[in-house]
Amino acid sequence: MNAPSPAPSHPPPRESELARAEAEQASQEARLAEQLNRAATEAESLSRRLTELRQQVSRVPAERQTDEHVRGASARLESASVHTGSTEDARERGLAARHEALEARRRASQEAQAALQSLQLLNTRAQQDLGEAEAGLKRSAEAAARAQREREAAAKAAQAAQARQTAPAHRKAPAQENLTIPEPRPLGARSSRVRMQTAIDMRSDSNFFTGFATNISEGGIFVATVQSVPRGTTVDLDFTLPGGRPMKVSGVVRWTREVNDKTPELMPGLGVQFSNLPPEVVSAISDFVATREPMFFPD
Repeated sequence: MNAPSPAPSHPPPRESELARAEAEQASQEARLAEQLNRAATEAESLSRRLTELRQQVSRVPAERQTDEHVRGASARLESASVHTGSTEDARERGLAARHEALEARRRASQEAQAALQSLQLLNTRAQQDLGEAEAGLKRSAEAAARAQREREAAAKAAQAAQARQTAPAHRKAPAQENLTIPEPRPLGARSSRVRMQTAIDMRSDSNFFTGFATNISEGGIFVATVQSVPRGTTVDLDFTLPGGRPMKVSGVVRWTREVNDKTPELMPGLGVQFSNLPPEVVSAISDFVATREPMFFPD
C-alpha cells in the first residue's frame, strides 16, 4: 500500500493571492478615482464657462445680434453641452465590488474606465465649442470697436472739412492759437534744440497724441506747422489750453506729417514726445483729453 504524498510544506494560501490581487486592483482604483475627480472638476469649470458665455451673448447689443460671429457663437453655445454628472455611483460600485469576487471588481473598474473615456471625449468637444464661441465673440467685439473708431474718424474729418469750407477762400497764415512758431536761431548756428509755441483747443490742428499706452505722459503733442524739424531734435515747447495759463514742456521730435495732396485738409506738422512732464502739467493735460480725444500714433 502506497503512502499518501506529503502536502507541500508552504502552499500559497488563498488569502495571499487575494491580497495581491486586491492590492493591484486598489492601485488601479486609486488612479482611476484621481482621474475621475480631475475630469469632474474640469466638467464643472466648463459648465461655469458655458453659462458665462451664454450670459455674455445675451448681453450683446441688439444692433450686433445679426453679426455673423455673434450668431455663430450663439448657435455653438446653444448646441454645446457639458456633462457634470456625479461620479459617486461609479465610485460606490467600485467600493461594493471589493466585497465581491475579483472579477466583479474588474468589471466595475472597466465600467469606470468607459465612463472616464466618455467624459473626456465630451469635455474635448465642449472645449472646442467654447473656444470657437469665444473667438467669434472676440472678433465681433473687435469689429465693433474698429467700426466705432472709423465712424469717429469720419465725423472728425467731416467737421474739419466743414470748418475749412466756412473759412475765407484765400486763407491767410494760421491763426495765432494754432500757429507753431519756432524761435529763430542765430545766423550760422547749428543746434539740435529748438523752441516752439502753439495753442490747443477743441478745434485746433495741434492736439495731443498717444500710442498703445493710455498714459498721456507717455504720449506727446502733435504740433501743426509747416516748419521742417528733423526727427530726434529736442524741442522746448510753450503751449496753452483753453482758459489756461501758458505751460512749458520739453520733448523730442519722434514723427512728422508731410503735406499730402490726397488729404489736403490735414495740416502738416510734427509729433513731439514728452520728456519728464511735471505733475501739474500731467493733471492739466489729463483734464483736457477727457473732453477732446487725443490723436493715435503707434510707437
